[in-house]
Amino acid sequence: MNTSNQEFDALLQDYLRRNRRLQRSAWLFTLVPVAVFAVLSLLVASKAKEYTRLSQESAQLRTTIQQQKAELEQEKEKSAVQQLAINIVKQQSPGVRPKVVVYRLAVAGPVEAALSELGYSVEQRVEQANPALANKPVDTLMYGCAVGDQDIRTVATALTKAGLLIRYIAPAERNKDPNLVQLVSSGLESEKTLSIADISVWRRGTEPCPNAPASAN
Repeated sequence: MNTSNQEFDALLQDYLRRNRRLQRSAWLFTLVPVAVFAVLSLLVASKAKEYTRLSQESAQLRTTIQQQKAELEQEKEKSAVQQLAINIVKQQSPGVRPKVVVYRLAVAGPVEAALSELGYSVEQRVEQANPALANKPVDTLMYGCAVGDQDIRTVATALTKAGLLIRYIAPAERNKDPNLVQLVSSGLESEKTLSIADISVWRRGTEPCPNAPASAN
């Protein structure tokens, strides 16, 4: 009897040990795929997040490239228009291009923007401005004796289109540099303004000075 019980107990213990080993093996076989799946899921989520980020950056980069291409095309068109304008001015008024001088800082920007595209050099001489005329509008073009009529008309037209009102066009009185156009204030109270039509038919009342490199009239 005792021998039978001992054998039964031994068999039972052996069965229980094998059962526990099988359970542990089963858990291991279950946990390993679960762990692998979890790791793969984290990797997939990380890659998906990185892919989304890269896609957004790529879309932003494409947008930036398109904007830069559009800006470049605009610059090319602007440059082409500017060169065409310069060529037209040169054809209409060949020869030495007069320099344009401004004495009022407030109008220097618009004047340079309006004339530099046409090939005219604009110089600021703010320190030479007349303080007595500081509150008077800049309304007069004064030209040197060698400046051609076409250059004067071109400058006056460009400034008028830029929003600067030209009331008078007259020969220079103080600074008589022959190839200089000065934009000054007349200091006169007048509401008369030269229109584009007036400017287009303007002609000087005196002959250009002799022995000076003048542009065509």
